[in-house]
Amino acid sequence: MQFATYEKRTIIIENIKVKNHYESSLRHQLDLALTNTNIVIFTVVSLFLPYILTGIVLAFMAIYVIINKQTRQLIFVHKGSDFLKMFFAFVLIVPFIYQNWIGFIVGVGMILGLVLGLFMRSIMTRELYEKVLTLVCALSLTCAGYAIIEKLFHILSNTNTNSRISTVFSHPNYFGTVVGTVIIICAYKVLTNQGKQWFFYMVAFFNIISMYLCKSMFVWVEVFLGISVLLIVLKKHRLLAVWLSTAALGIFVILFLDVNLIPRLSDVDVTVKLRMQIWDLAIRQIKAEPLFGHGFLSFSYLYDASYQNQMIPHSHSLYIDTLLNFGIVGTVMFLGYFIKYYLSVFKACFKKKQTLITSLILAVTVATLVHGAADLTIFWIQTLPLFLFIMAGLGAVEKSDEDSTVLSK
Repeated sequence: MQFATYEKRTIIIENIKVKNHYESSLRHQLDLALTNTNIVIFTVVSLFLPYILTGIVLAFMAIYVIINKQTRQLIFVHKGSDFLKMFFAFVLIVPFIYQNWIGFIVGVGMILGLVLGLFMRSIMTRELYEKVLTLVCALSLTCAGYAIIEKLFHILSNTNTNSRISTVFSHPNYFGTVVGTVIIICAYKVLTNQGKQWFFYMVAFFNIISMYLCKSMFVWVEVFLGISVLLIVLKKHRLLAVWLSTAALGIFVILFLDVNLIPRLSDVDVTVKLRMQIWDLAIRQIKAEPLFGHGFLSFSYLYDASYQNQMIPHSHSLYIDTLLNFGIVGTVMFLGYFIKYYLSVFKACFKKKQTLITSLILAVTVATLVHGAADLTIFWIQTLPLFLFIMAGLGAVEKSDEDSTVLSK
């Protein structure tokens, strides 16, 4: 009887050992599959999937980065990271207090996105960065193809012929933001003589078609400013003069010859009037409660506003919405990290003359900030991670700078 009990206990112990070994093996295989490089690639590839799938993949990637000891140590290693730690707590506590549950969920998503951005900055190299930028350009062709097919289907079926195309994105403006960013990337690749030039011209051409199909008005301004910044930082003065002259000619044709080059430009008066009404409501709330806000999507939490039977989720301004959501206190926390980040970018670009990656970071940043004055397309499942990937390029600049310092010694 005792022998049987001992034998049973031995079998249980052996089963536990086998199970632990199996689980350890699975974790090891997962770690091998999710190498640092693959995490970046999976993140970027997911941005061109239907947005629900994008959310699932990004959440999995971010959670893995957090729970894995090796990757977790790479998150808060940058200057200003302490501000983000406080901000993460802030964007969860405030909506929890006000029972703004949608804002709380969005806050969790924002934290996961920023975690991925911080991690990518830590492990980024020049080679990885440039290869993934090329991958982004290639992946954008799938969306362009989908957009063209969708438009042809509408024309052939004679339904929704004037509709705006959004492809795998939930709204045409998000599609437009990604398209505009890709065109700026193509310009960066061409101006810095990287890769096969014909490929980037082709990608830019198909993304210009996508710009027309999504009918996002402000993306044209975004592309113009982004490429202008590239030309200025890279000191392409003759090309800048040609670029500005072309833009001036386009403005003349639109305003004085009344040629409708940009889709939906005739609707600009209605759009601006609606924006101003939304901004007025938001600013009133900011004045009433200026310190803490109510968390993400405070506008929809505070106001039951809609337009053409669609809820208005935010205040359509990056600056107004930031103050409305987080108040002065939360905004200071949020900006703390980014101020230190851009000081590093300016130092690398203008003092150390490292313009190869910093020119793209500045170009996309200016385009995003100007677009943010009239809309809030940056805070989305697909647009924000793309922006954070581009920002992560600073990590590659920092690594090359460290390598140069070591070699000089």
